[in-house]
Amino acid sequence: MASLAILKQPASLREMSRGHRWFVLLTGLIETALWSGNIFGWASLVHIMKTQGVFKHLCLDESQGGGNRTVLTSLSWNETADGGDTQGLEFTRGCREQDEQFTLIGTVAIVMYTTPGILVGYGLHHLGQAFTRITASVLISLGFVLLSLTSEATPNYLWGGSILLSVGGNMIRVACFEFGNLFPKQRNTVMAIISGIYTISAALFMVMQSAFEAGYRWETVCRLMAVGSSLIVMTTLFIPWHHIPRDDDEEAEKQPESQPKLINKSDDSELKETGTLHDSTEKRASSHQIPLSKSLFSVSMALLQFWLFNNMLAVTIFATYFNSWINKFSQSNEEVAHYSRVFGYANVFCVFTTPLPGLFIDLLSAYYKKGKTGVEEKMATVQAMIAPMMIISITVTVQISCFFFFSPWAVYLGLFCLAINRPGCLGVGIPFMRSRFPADHFNRMIGIQGTIISLLSTLQYPHFTWTQSNYYMAIGTLVGLLTLSLVQPLHLFDRKYLYRVLDTSSKAQKNEEA
Repeated sequence: MASLAILKQPASLREMSRGHRWFVLLTGLIETALWSGNIFGWASLVHIMKTQGVFKHLCLDESQGGGNRTVLTSLSWNETADGGDTQGLEFTRGCREQDEQFTLIGTVAIVMYTTPGILVGYGLHHLGQAFTRITASVLISLGFVLLSLTSEATPNYLWGGSILLSVGGNMIRVACFEFGNLFPKQRNTVMAIISGIYTISAALFMVMQSAFEAGYRWETVCRLMAVGSSLIVMTTLFIPWHHIPRDDDEEAEKQPESQPKLINKSDDSELKETGTLHDSTEKRASSHQIPLSKSLFSVSMALLQFWLFNNMLAVTIFATYFNSWINKFSQSNEEVAHYSRVFGYANVFCVFTTPLPGLFIDLLSAYYKKGKTGVEEKMATVQAMIAPMMIISITVTVQISCFFFFSPWAVYLGLFCLAINRPGCLGVGIPFMRSRFPADHFNRMIGIQGTIISLLSTLQYPHFTWTQSNYYMAIGTLVGLLTLSLVQPLHLFDRKYLYRVLDTSSKAQKNEEA
């Protein structure tokens, strides 16, 4: 068990056995798949909440003494005009006021997913893995406890439960990004899997919905989830307590584990003073890195933010509007429940599509890098992102365009696209950030990028209210923004620009001369 020493901080990957690295990676993948993106299964949670009568009081027509119901926006004109029996559909399918309340809570929770990203990124950079993971575990567990208390009589617990699940889920996801450093040669594939596998956790609410419909008490289901998420604290004991070592020269993959590690005098003095030893190659390299501000205010970062924002907002809007959309043409409660379950199945299917972006990037990267070194090799790695980014942009555009149609085929096509692009947005965006910018900037840039996107995501709620009055114009505007986001992959064709920004050695030389 020496290789799984409790709360140890290895100096480099050479101090972690291959078995230990696989244990850490698999632990991170399982935790990310279970807990990191539960909030994105919002459509399934809304169905459960409506079934329990949460916020059903908003469907009372106060102008008529509170005893009558408003006309349900989810029922077709023929159903109400023909005098069909709508009893039993009211509380499940809801009314406009109820839908708006759920959309507001969902918007706030999703915005809070990465709004504290700056704090999470800097906290992970300075305080380390153990602090970030334990805090995430506590927040997720408390979130499920509050969900267990949410009912018709106490609907406002949904606010706290959804926000805690959102913030805690993002913390565990960001903490696991570093696990891509465990296998330098396969970094893009590993990071794409970690970036995208969070989408599977959105299906957890579908599993909880199935358990609830099978007769299990909602409180019991939620408390079991709270206990399960608390196990993160236990697994944290066997993960490097501060950070995953970065061996960008890939020596950890080439050098035998039994080979002794040479320590120079400066490293030895650092070991005596701090008790930890950072990889000397990494430390020397960091002295020549460009400032963080140069990365943050670069053209590539601005265009990446625009691309990520448009695509992730569109994917989030699809999940948030999904329940309201299917209610517009569903003919029964059973049909609504069926589409909600298929929504969950689409998230489960992401387990098969999650590795694809990283594998595709690594294959393209290996092909383009053949016979190249230095800046040309870096350029090939970055340009390998062009095709995956364009594929993601196209599938997201098709997915949102499905909102123009009110038919089962549009539901299935939209969910098929969801299974591709939900893991793909970050599965491509995060490896691009890791390849395009210095490694030492990564944690902080992830946090800052997440906060910016979250703040911009507040536009989701006014967009929803816009759809209530001008549906086709609101959806059409979003499709137009998605088309414009193609500027991000297209700008990577500019080799002169890439050569200028990736030639960090000449930058460092100029800085030293200055």
